[in-house]
Amino acid sequence: MEFTEVTAELKEDLAKIEKAIKVNYKSDIPLIPGMTSYLMNGGGKRIRPILLLLCAKLGGRTVDDEVVNHGCVVEYIHTATLLHDDVVDETTVRRGHETVNSKWGSDASILVGDFLLSRAILLLADNNDAAIIQAVAGAAKILVEGGIKEYANARKIDVTEEHCLDVIYRKTSSIITASCQVGMLLAKGTPEQVKAVVDFGDQFGMAFQLMDDALDYDGDESILGKPPGTDFKEGHVTLPLLHLYTHSSDTVKKEIEDFIQNENISDKDFQYILGRMRDAKSIEYTQDLARNYMDQAKNSLEKTQFKTPEIRERLYAIANYIIERHTPVRT
Repeated sequence: MEFTEVTAELKEDLAKIEKAIKVNYKSDIPLIPGMTSYLMNGGGKRIRPILLLLCAKLGGRTVDDEVVNHGCVVEYIHTATLLHDDVVDETTVRRGHETVNSKWGSDASILVGDFLLSRAILLLADNNDAAIIQAVAGAAKILVEGGIKEYANARKIDVTEEHCLDVIYRKTSSIITASCQVGMLLAKGTPEQVKAVVDFGDQFGMAFQLMDDALDYDGDESILGKPPGTDFKEGHVTLPLLHLYTHSSDTVKKEIEDFIQNENISDKDFQYILGRMRDAKSIEYTQDLARNYMDQAKNSLEKTQFKTPEIRERLYAIANYIIERHTPVRT
């Protein structure tokens, strides 16, 4: 089954989520719906709501307003963190469009991010299931901790692979895992079923971000929605760069250290580093690790019985899409 077949099958459910997203960002402050509409209509595959929908279906739950609203919750939280990240990183392009902070300014971007978080909290308040509230709140806490950890180590090359993977787990896997967990909790899944989708989300999220990190160096701009090399130019030490650094001569290590501290990296500098990465197979290393995580994600669902087991194939199709869509050019 292909990703496009899954989204076609979910067309009506996704349309309900899109409607809920638009309805719930209404405000009598004109700037809020204007900026939020610009942001929400700027692309994005809605991976987190899709995972929530599929996990709810996997547990036998019919998609209704409650499920839809929770899909809206996870998307609002995700979008709010992007708004805040773009301010911290001074990002100007995302998903092929000018970022909100570039178009309206950092203050407005932060405040609209806060608004989306407040809307997510209000939507979540309609649910009196403590397990669901704890899942979302816990993920939000871990996500923010990941952002702070990344910020505290900005432009530092003397980090470990464990550090890079922990940042990924906190910043990316946390909300993806919560999306899967909330879906199964809405379906009143057993503890075993909830654990299975949590394990799936954890590994899926790791693979998702590792592929993004690899593609930031060797990806097509039309797929990335931003120019390649953004992480490098912003001084982020992700796994491809760390792998190169740890497998380089002292001379190249010194060059990397200087690049990381330079806030005016040129395309020539980036192409130089990209060439060294290809020589060291750093992109392949990152991609292969992502594949391993995604294999673990699929395996986590195999040993558990579900009310609607055929939904597994839809989840696997999403997983395959993440890996296949994010395939770096190998030379």
